[in-house]
Amino acid sequence: MDVETEIGNLKRRLSDLEGTVKVLAGQLGTLHPELVTLGDVTVKRLDLITTAMDRLVGRLDSMNTQVWSLRDDMPSLIADALAMKRNPLD
Repeated sequence: MDVETEIGNLKRRLSDLEGTVKVLAGQLGTLHPELVTLGDVTVKRLDLITTAMDRLVGRLDSMNTQVWSLRDDMPSLIADALAMKRNPLD
């Protein structure tokens, strides 16, 4: 076994690994700002969705209140309508 050849092979392999790490570090360096931007855009869109959902929930609550109110008022409305049908001229 030739020690100098083995040392040369190890140096070459180490150099290859260092080059690969530098390439990956460079790619990650350019990817990081894009990920930060994507995160910011995602947060803004989720805020818009949350606002829209809050408005929708408010409207549904209002409709629920109105339906329950109508349910409570329905007997008197029907009684008034039947009374008017019996005596249309009153």
